[in-house]
Amino acid sequence: MKNLTVFALAFLACFAVAQDSAGVDQSTSGAVVKGKVPVSKSLLKVKLPKPTKFQLKNGLTVFVMEDHRSPAVRLNLSMKGGTMFEPKPGVAAMTANMLSEGAAKHTNDQITEWSEGLGYSLGASAALDTVSVSAAALTDSLDPLFDLFGDVVLHPTFPQDRLDKAKSGNGAGGFGGGQGGPGRRGGGANPAAALTDIQNKLFFGGTPLERKVTSREDRNKLTRDDLVAYHTDFFRPNGAILTVVGDIKPAEAKKRVEALFGSWTPGQKEMKMPEFKYRQVSEPHIYLVDRPNAAQTILQFGVMGVAMNDEDAIALTVANRILGGGSSGRLFQNIRERKGFTYGAYSTFTPGRFRSVWGANANVRTEVTEPAVAEFFVEFKRLQTSPVTLDELGRAKRSILGSWARTVESPDAVLSRTIDVVTNGLSGDYWDKYAAKIDAVTPADIMRVAQKYMGGNRMQMFVVGERAKIESGLAKYGPVTVVDPAKVGELFK
Repeated sequence: MKNLTVFALAFLACFAVAQDSAGVDQSTSGAVVKGKVPVSKSLLKVKLPKPTKFQLKNGLTVFVMEDHRSPAVRLNLSMKGGTMFEPKPGVAAMTANMLSEGAAKHTNDQITEWSEGLGYSLGASAALDTVSVSAAALTDSLDPLFDLFGDVVLHPTFPQDRLDKAKSGNGAGGFGGGQGGPGRRGGGANPAAALTDIQNKLFFGGTPLERKVTSREDRNKLTRDDLVAYHTDFFRPNGAILTVVGDIKPAEAKKRVEALFGSWTPGQKEMKMPEFKYRQVSEPHIYLVDRPNAAQTILQFGVMGVAMNDEDAIALTVANRILGGGSSGRLFQNIRERKGFTYGAYSTFTPGRFRSVWGANANVRTEVTEPAVAEFFVEFKRLQTSPVTLDELGRAKRSILGSWARTVESPDAVLSRTIDVVTNGLSGDYWDKYAAKIDAVTPADIMRVAQKYMGGNRMQMFVVGERAKIESGLAKYGPVTVVDPAKVGELFK
């Protein structure tokens, strides 16, 4: 892994000069660059190490990243499926949770002893379009590691008594499989969660991406037969990806994987993403959750962004860093440092396989809600109408590359980036060219994407606060809809 070490050190060297606070005077009247350090041209040519790749006859794709710096091996199997395709609400997450409750050769007690007593790890989760199982152990325990991993993937028993406990919330789901989003608790008692639910309903309602809440009633309706059927339909090798990382030679990994999964029967059909259209939002609107006597107002703003494979994703990433991607962002410098309205104001944009929201947020004192909103729109407009300086653009680029360096410091992270290429429909050299693409973004690009995605009255607002004190100020920016958190599901019908 020498190349990985050199790569990480090189990027960390870049990161050392990329910190927003390094060589920059963070005064409230604007940052002044003292050291104009450009993006290192040598870094623009660095290529990530490539894992060993092979595919079994049944369609299982395997990536092996060899790393002998520590005596451990980690496995992760990701299969097409997930909550997007589940026939019943909650069945994907429950199936994942129940894998640790017993398998053909391992009882629940044995699995618990194996994972807790010997310090091994085992996990499973259901995401939007995948269901995953992972495990890790020391190198001298590869035999039991692969044996248990194969057993829980291929031969879970879903014991009825353990399922009953899982549905009641008493001690099942041994390795805490996540629910990916559809299993998230509703936002009725949590104002911030209520805003997330409203935003989700607005931008993704009516599509497979809508993160619907799985209720206790939904969970109680699940039967053992439901879990068995889901496992039969979705735990299949064709289209699945297995990663093997750590202290193991690719040849040995291939031998073990073929022995374990070579006879795994592929499914009869490939999981295909359903076709759908996003709701078009072209007029400003404010969605307000009333919270009487609130000392603060929660402000969230959002517009529909793009997926990771979109040509605008890179420019939007840089634009977001300039707008509010940290304490040097324009939102923070204006709304906190100059105005003192909040402890922090930020923007977020995290592109993935599907389109994601480009958002901004802050919690402000109730009495300054309207002026704080005004300053958000000042910054939104400024990004669209005034070119950023080369100094500000350079700092944003170095900050992005420094943050990225931290995500590729380990073999697991490098392998994760490789999987990104496969699952997000990216070109094979995407990460090799990532730094160069970031470096190529111009001030004109920033203005273009800001106008394209923020312009035209597309900005939506999601607010929690004391209605009596803030509604009239919010109404200056568009129609206001007061939302009962318990009735979010009735919106946009």
